[in-house]
Amino acid sequence: MALVTETYLPQINGVSRTLFQLVEHLLAGGDQVLILGPHYDEPAPPQATQRSTWRGWRLPFYREVVLPLASPRRLRRTLRDFAPDVVHIATEGPLGWSALCACRSLGLPTVSSFHTLFPSYLPAYGLGCLEALAWRYLRWFHNATAMTFCTTPSLRTMLEERGFERLQVWSRGVDTKLFHPGLRDADLRRQWGIADDEVVVTYVGRLAAEKNLAELLQAWRAVPADARLRLVLVGDGPLRPALEAAADRRVIFAGYRQGEDLARHYAAADLFVFPSRTDTFGNVLLEAMASGLPAIAFDVPGPRDIIQHQRTGLIVAEPGAAALAAALLQAAGEPERRMWSAAARRHAEGQSWFHILERVREQYHYLGRPVGPAVDGSRHVG
Repeated sequence: MALVTETYLPQINGVSRTLFQLVEHLLAGGDQVLILGPHYDEPAPPQATQRSTWRGWRLPFYREVVLPLASPRRLRRTLRDFAPDVVHIATEGPLGWSALCACRSLGLPTVSSFHTLFPSYLPAYGLGCLEALAWRYLRWFHNATAMTFCTTPSLRTMLEERGFERLQVWSRGVDTKLFHPGLRDADLRRQWGIADDEVVVTYVGRLAAEKNLAELLQAWRAVPADARLRLVLVGDGPLRPALEAAADRRVIFAGYRQGEDLARHYAAADLFVFPSRTDTFGNVLLEAMASGLPAIAFDVPGPRDIIQHQRTGLIVAEPGAAALAAALLQAAGEPERRMWSAAARRHAEGQSWFHILERVREQYHYLGRPVGPAVDGSRHVG
């Protein structure tokens, strides 16, 4: 299988981590994988796969993303040499477009995946006039492939209404050994200056406009100071200076965390808030729930498929800061919050990466050319 992507580890985001899990699963099953993606200056984590990388330019409003520049001719040569049974194009940028052109000329079975609502990001960066054009491009791009994976049933419905075809749901899993309520750390709460009777609400993710964090802080200002709530923002990004300037003393900026340190930050909280209206899934929701945190989010595709209202958290039906503030107060005072916490953990325990990724692998086999062992016993399958 050849995987084409404009984001991969060491860049950290939900898409890159999901694709890393996918590649690990394929390698464990004996498949050969070629990754075509951006060149990063930072070292990549070790992985027994082949990689072809290109330098590129950075998105002006998302500097972490490097868009590789490679012509269809170069990709055609690379793909011809590797001879994959199926090509998975995970992103729709310049590299994805070149790969699509190359695959069509070579007649290679090609699938795609829809990870990000980039058209919905554009208004947050003053580019709302391009939103309709972006949707037309994405519809053309994905409909040119044999199948498009999307994250949730509600996202599939939304895309179908916009004219997308041949959609399959590819959900997400979570490492429940890493993210666990047992990592709750009283010392970390004391470092934050949290009293024993205070409820900690946490957010984990990029501090950027598309995450709707300005509305979160607006909602936070509506939470009375005597409500005994504290807000912890875990992550970093271009919006951090503005958020710090607008935040009161009850807000803690914990910075970027990863691995077990990140898991400790989840477990030290009591509730999780996810204000984004544009994420197609929200891997952090599952990580929070695995850590025993009831989650609070708006009624949008992604969260509405993950959170069971008044069982594993709250779905905020009304838009706006006032409704979000009311939900924070409701969840903090919920007498059954411990039951919500246990139910959130149980839900996360049922989200096995193995079973989710094996279904993707089965789709590769269905769409790809007949699979057989190579001379060395390995396969280039998908």
